[in-house]
Amino acid sequence: MERELNHIGRKNMKKKLAVLLVTGILGVTLAACGSGKEQKKNLETAGNESKSEDKIPLKISHHPYLHALPSIYAEDNGLYDEFDYTIDMYAGGPVQNEAIASGAWEVGTTGIGGAVLGCPAYNMKVLGYSCDDTQALDIWVRKDSELAGKDADEMGVRGTAEDWKGKKILCQTGTTCHMTLIATLEHLGLTMNDVEIIDTAVAQSYAAFKAGEADVVCLWSPFGYQAEDVEGWIKVADAGHLGLKMPTLIVATEDAVKNRPEVVQEWLKCYLQSVEELRKDPEGSAQLLYDFEEEEGISMTESAAKRDIETRTFPSLEENKKAFAQDSDGNIAAQEDLLKFADFMISQGKLTEKDKQAMIDNKAVDGTFMANVTLD
Repeated sequence: MERELNHIGRKNMKKKLAVLLVTGILGVTLAACGSGKEQKKNLETAGNESKSEDKIPLKISHHPYLHALPSIYAEDNGLYDEFDYTIDMYAGGPVQNEAIASGAWEVGTTGIGGAVLGCPAYNMKVLGYSCDDTQALDIWVRKDSELAGKDADEMGVRGTAEDWKGKKILCQTGTTCHMTLIATLEHLGLTMNDVEIIDTAVAQSYAAFKAGEADVVCLWSPFGYQAEDVEGWIKVADAGHLGLKMPTLIVATEDAVKNRPEVVQEWLKCYLQSVEELRKDPEGSAQLLYDFEEEEGISMTESAAKRDIETRTFPSLEENKKAFAQDSDGNIAAQEDLLKFADFMISQGKLTEKDKQAMIDNKAVDGTFMANVTLD
């Protein structure tokens, strides 16, 4: 049965403090994944924290952005009922990776930058693609910046190397924003040593730049929409024009894949079922995204939510299966994408050839789970 997006009860859900991010997240028990029957929601209330013993414990992690939306849909519409679960939101890939060591999460989503760092360091596994990040990664200046008055070149970059040298840039390192900045500087013939990086989480970077700090800011969705629509800032570079491919990724920890493969498989099915439902209803998806960001304390207009859904599409199950299937030579397209990004990181001194080889030897991209997914 096709499910309608359900926003009822979202404001009443019990919130769980997310690790290393001052935002709340939902913890609630809903109806079973893939069930064609409507079931009543059994919401937790304060003072009554007992869990059903027959539910499967699971720790899920995301960032408070679009790639978390399938889990929010699943939570609202009953696809996670068989799990006794938590969902933690992280400010970005680096802190999410660090949490693996403490067993804080088992499955979730992250950016490609976080995955490329997490795979060699923690043997994290990439199971699939979530939404596209390419059109959401931009670099901005204020209207009175000298860069704002420069024409963009064939790669969409405004200004010359001399114009960029010495600039103070707010950028969360180890993320896709950081990779977009590195590509911009590389295009100009510069390195990170030619500018001054202020390493700040993206949400805080936006607020700091708005308060007058730094000369340049690197943002991802939804802050880029605010930069243009609300602040009137000028885009001076973006991932799309630079030719970067930046998917967000569905991931799992090594421990979960080795010791709980059947749980990982069932969760992946639930997540991808949610993706299919969201793809069917762009208008409802945009409203759900707007509500979710509002709950997370992230400013986003309804028009920006619609733009996010329109431009940062989720792949279909068929597309995911194709990307994660082995060809006749034993190659996996998704792994090639990951290794290309690893090469980029190596060129910037962020990874080593040994790290890349570890990703290959340890099979960082695991296509077996995607191959086994069947949806209702």
